[in-house]
Amino acid sequence: MKPQDKPLWYDIYEAFPPRYEPHYDRSPVIKEIKQIFYPEDVIRGKFYRKYGSPGIISLSDTSPRSSLCQLFVAEYKHLQADSSLTEDRLMEEAALALEARGFYLGHSRHPPKVNHPEITTLEPEEGGSSLAGQGKISQVRLADVFKESQGGEKL
Repeated sequence: MKPQDKPLWYDIYEAFPPRYEPHYDRSPVIKEIKQIFYPEDVIRGKFYRKYGSPGIISLSDTSPRSSLCQLFVAEYKHLQADSSLTEDRLMEEAALALEARGFYLGHSRHPPKVNHPEITTLEPEEGGSSLAGQGKISQVRLADVFKESQGGEKL
């Protein structure tokens, strides 16, 4: 066989040959598979059970930021090392600590959204050409916007 025709796995197979030659009629080795659980896995399980999944997570994302679950686990472990709280209380305190940092875990914990029938926009002041630093806030009703766009006057 020419060196350029060798398959990629050939050198590895040659360096680390299997103990028994693979053959189609050989029965598989039955082994007990050990379960590997880390303390963080239990915390993650509780987190996902209580707060649900955050949705799609891209594994190709190379940004250094941590996921919400990872932030929760770090906060939980920090609180666990500092105090002797129960598990339920640790979960609650970790959630409150994340809320203080601006991460809301449950929908019921989000600050209330104010639904107004009006839209807040920035308009330039008299004689000003840019909105930056010179804008004033005015409130515009949707009905007025539609009326103006159709050529009518403001209500």
